[in-house]
Amino acid sequence: MQNIRYFDHSATTAIEPQVLNEMMPYLTENFGNASSVYRIGKTNKEAVNFARQRVAKALHCHTNEIYFTSGGTESDNLIIKGIAIANRRYGNHIITTKIEHPAVLNTCEFLEKYMGFRVSYLNVDSKGRIDLKELERLINRQTILISIMFANNEIGTIQDIESIGRMAKRYGIYFHTDAVQVIGNIDVDVKKLGISALSMSAHKFYGPKGIGVAYIAEHVNFIRMQDGGHQEQDKRAGTENVAGIVGLRKSN
Repeated sequence: MQNIRYFDHSATTAIEPQVLNEMMPYLTENFGNASSVYRIGKTNKEAVNFARQRVAKALHCHTNEIYFTSGGTESDNLIIKGIAIANRRYGNHIITTKIEHPAVLNTCEFLEKYMGFRVSYLNVDSKGRIDLKELERLINRQTILISIMFANNEIGTIQDIESIGRMAKRYGIYFHTDAVQVIGNIDVDVKKLGISALSMSAHKFYGPKGIGVAYIAEHVNFIRMQDGGHQEQDKRAGTENVAGIVGLRKSN
């Protein structure tokens, strides 16, 4: 391979050798389905549960608030659609920004186009920051969700997440943040920051691709977005990606 100088870690990071080494047994001899009742399945379930504990500790939340997904995009979809549809009887208004990742913008567009939701898109200043006063002006009695990314994936702007969290709590609105670009770089205390739901992806902090997390606080009313088995507390169907989960745990 030609020697290169890589400066695009916001797009993806290389998997660390120790992370890969930790994953390898779960791709070979420890291949069991974590939902199985026999020994190799139970062993893998223990690995999944241990990883859940580690992620919960990192985010300063409870283990039952951690859901493993295939990555940031699925987490964004699960959270935004799951919350919107579950709470549509209380309101149909969502607030986000014009500089969100497409996983958020296209999800909001879907809800507008096919599900009858209204979405307000906040402007940002020359440095990519939102105006908190504009955010507050947009809130109304139909607002059920605010979704604003923690740090922008192109210009790196970090929003005032704690102030947004306080505002959302004051108005009784769920607050989701796409934190894909910050996990692994700064400490995130979801309770202190007033975050109701958060998305993260392992390949942004030297873990494997294809595995992510949706943190969803236990008080949040949401529904599953794909049907199937009863994995992930019956909220995210699909056979657990044990090797990926173990890799996420090691890289976290």
